Amino acid sequence: MRSRLRYAAIAILIASVPVMLMVLAASGRGEPGMKPEPLGHTLAYGAVLWYPWAIVAPFIDRLVRRSRPDSRWDRARDIARHAALALAFIVVHGSVMQAVSVAFEPEVRRPLSRAITSELLPDVILYSAIAIGFTVAETRRRHAEIAGRLQAQVAEARLDALRQQLNPHFLFNTLNHIVSELRSLRSRDVEPALRMLLALSDLLRDVLRERAQLIPMRDEMRMVERYLEIERARFGDRLQAEVTFEPRTLDALVPSLMLQPLLENAMRHGVSAADGRCRLSLQVRTRDDRILIEVRDAGPGMDPARRDNSNGVGLRNTAERLKYLYGSGHTFDLKTLEDGGLLVAIDLPFRRS
Repeated sequence: MRSRLRYAAIAILIASVPVMLMVLAASGRGEPGMKPEPLGHTLAYGAVLWYPWAIVAPFIDRLVRRSRPDSRWDRARDIARHAALALAFIVVHGSVMQAVSVAFEPEVRRPLSRAITSELLPDVILYSAIAIGFTVAETRRRHAEIAGRLQAQVAEARLDALRQQLNPHFLFNTLNHIVSELRSLRSRDVEPALRMLLALSDLLRDVLRERAQLIPMRDEMRMVERYLEIERARFGDRLQAEVTFEPRTLDALVPSLMLQPLLENAMRHGVSAADGRCRLSLQVRTRDDRILIEVRDAGPGMDPARRDNSNGVGLRNTAERLKYLYGSGHTFDLKTLEDGGLLVAIDLPFRRS
């Protein structure tokens, strides 16, 4: 309540500035032989011209704060709401101006439609300026809120990473030494191990490298391919992984290290009970201005009675991270398929890199 009263007081003070300027201008422009315009008339015209904006401004701010322009439909709906509010304000504003004009100058009458249309362009311009100003302020506020939420998460993640790294330089040097020793043997039998070590080295470099929160999908897919290459070398024919993506999705910005936890969860819980094979698929596609990511496996699926406890750590961390990054602008769904297996479906806004 206190913040609302402060908001109203500031709006009234801002609206009072042009009213006072009108009074000063009217008092200083009197010409010889002409009767000056009464002060009450000037105050009344100034009040009905500017103080209604102090009333409508909180409603504009409320529309901006409720806006979540995550898709074309959302943006069209927000524009329609602003257009409806602006139209209602213009009609009421013009009607009040007409009433004041008739009260002070009954001999000068003009149609109500003309009174409304005469204020149409100035009202539209001023409404747009107020809406844009509130939008800029709200966007900055949301960015600051997201940054504040992520700061603690990033600090905790960095600490966990430091606990797990165990001197990455030593790890890389050891892997390079093993690769050199394997190459010196010049045997065909060591080629799979050689490729596996190279893929592991490249994957670890990408994982431990300092990265931004959002990276192009092509970089994320490159890490996925390296990860699957290692797992194929480990499990052979027992792993059947299929990756499909639309070329357009490679330019999209997505959270770094988002896909690998999903694939790890699919491999851990997606082994078929029938033949012991691990079948999983990753599909990335677009729909309008959204990017859709689906990971399927052939495991037993999710027990509805234990939904809150069945999700792996990787899935929980991914869900929380997406919530901090996108808020209500995303969906993260888990679904047991009718023919068996778990479907992880993610819907994100398409942001081009």
